[in-house]
Amino acid sequence: MVGLRAWAARRRSPVLMVLDALGGVSWVALGLLLALVWGSFVGFVTRSEDADRPDGAAMGTAPPSDQSSYVEEIERERRRLFDVTVVHTNPLALGLVADAPPRRFRVEIPGARIPSEPGESQAVVSAGTQIGVKLHCTGAGVRCTPLSSQRQNVLTREDVAVWLWEIQAERAGTFSIALTMTSYLRDTDTVLVEKPPLVWSVDAVAPPEDDNWLSWARDLGRRVGEAITGLGGLAVSVSAIAAVVAMVIRRRLPAGGPEDEDATESIGDAAPSPRPRPVRRVRSRPGQAGAARNLRYARRLRTRAGPRA
Repeated sequence: MVGLRAWAARRRSPVLMVLDALGGVSWVALGLLLALVWGSFVGFVTRSEDADRPDGAAMGTAPPSDQSSYVEEIERERRRLFDVTVVHTNPLALGLVADAPPRRFRVEIPGARIPSEPGESQAVVSAGTQIGVKLHCTGAGVRCTPLSSQRQNVLTREDVAVWLWEIQAERAGTFSIALTMTSYLRDTDTVLVEKPPLVWSVDAVAPPEDDNWLSWARDLGRRVGEAITGLGGLAVSVSAIAAVVAMVIRRRLPAGGPEDEDATESIGDAAPSPRPRPVRRVRSRPGQAGAARNLRYARRLRTRAGPRA
């Protein structure tokens, strides 16, 4: 029996012999040791994969989204803006006249704060980026024609920008003018700042009447021309009507015959014959020469008087 125990003791594994030697080491301690070894192995493998990445960057928190970056960029650009003075034409001082040459409307950023001149007004716009200025004309018979670029760069306080329009009224009346100034994000359509538009109600008066002789002569010539044109048209109309009437009468008349010839002869017989002219009697003068002269004179008178009835 003792020999069997000795043989079993010799057949034990070294680990069991160590555990027996330690005397009281539990299986729980063994499990913790294995977990620690496994964690170390996993950490080593992860660091190796991070080192093998092309950019050499380890995986961390996710980058911010595009929307948040867009909002941050807009806020950053808005903080960079600064206010500048805008000098523009006062629409109430334009003095628009119907059917007259156009008037200029000017908007300028002078680069420094300066007092406005007579007929001008001031406003404030946010600069430091690209600025767009629009002029809207609303009403019948009014036109606003731009003469410059709509958007211009104003990046510093010393930059100068000018916008021009031509305003023309075709007829007298009241219409509105609106001025809009917008600050954009660089050269995109993203609006950084846009203040409420400036709106005016403007009157266009009728052209004055000219009382000088030139205007009177021009008006008289126009009236004479209209009268001549009207008479010409009337004459043409009357001629056309007369031609139509004559054609209708000719078509309705019967063809000529013996009865018509008799009627014509009777009308000719009934017509009164012309009265003979009195013959002037001339006394004969003595001598052959005087008689011949009187004869010629008498013949001349008879010839002038015509044949007797």
